[in-house]
Amino acid sequence: MIDYAPTAADRAPMPGTYSAEPRYLGYAASDEAKPYAKYFRTDTLPIQDHVRETLIGGMAPTEYAYGIQDAARIMSRPGYHKMETGWTRVPGGYMIGVLTDMPSVTAEMWDWWFGWHSCESARYKLWYPDAHQFTAVGENRSVDRTLTDRQRYIDNVSYADEYVGGTMQRLAIRFFEPTRLGFDEPAPGGTVICARVGLSQYPVAMGWLIHQIRPTEHGCEMRSRFFLNDSQMLDLPAHSVPGKGAPLLSGKASHMIGDTVLPHVISKVMGANIGYDMTFHCAAEMNHLAAFLPDLYEEFNGTP
Repeated sequence: MIDYAPTAADRAPMPGTYSAEPRYLGYAASDEAKPYAKYFRTDTLPIQDHVRETLIGGMAPTEYAYGIQDAARIMSRPGYHKMETGWTRVPGGYMIGVLTDMPSVTAEMWDWWFGWHSCESARYKLWYPDAHQFTAVGENRSVDRTLTDRQRYIDNVSYADEYVGGTMQRLAIRFFEPTRLGFDEPAPGGTVICARVGLSQYPVAMGWLIHQIRPTEHGCEMRSRFFLNDSQMLDLPAHSVPGKGAPLLSGKASHMIGDTVLPHVISKVMGANIGYDMTFHCAAEMNHLAAFLPDLYEEFNGTP
């Protein structure tokens, strides 16, 4: 497997809003005052038809799966893979794929979105009104206008509280350069977004995500992949792990996490329905945001 090395953003103190900001679905009065509040919709848009058919059909054969170490090679090929949308078992967990068609959307809009949304929960809630509650970012780089959109999120960490199915997940999404997985620099009109997926309240990672955006005749398509079968104990300072997770960073406890607690935590997070739930979740949020992302980008691109 591929190891992840924590960055300065991972080691930064946990954002103060993590413990202070209330969690709730929807928009409160303070959220309605945001300049982008007109883009918030109370209900998430329906998923695309091909995803609905996949969910009805159930889990795909295990032969359709591949590992994170093969992702760049396979996803860099032209055309489509056998499991563009669906989920299947792999040793130690699941692999999930979702294909989302996005008319009028471009790769540049997605790089901007990942660099823009994580500093305010109200922005994050635009993405998936029925599931997203909170977000904060390890290093808030929004005020530095010399940075590119990609520089705002690469080697940064997004702390996100969201429902996946009926389970609240408190996640830490650690973004990094796609070249570390073997992807070439994207061709014009495309981009690749990669991250190590973990838990915000424990110094652990449990999987990987990839969002590959390719241009189409009418916009773009997103090929999402989740590899939820690779746990890793992360070397983090106590101030980067809130609450009950911090005491587990001592030498003795760290050994216990690796041998005993970590497999238990990961198995609890990845319940029996995680493949179905993640397929639906990704399909819902990506399709929903894509419906108004061009207008949002046009209005707020270039602003903190």
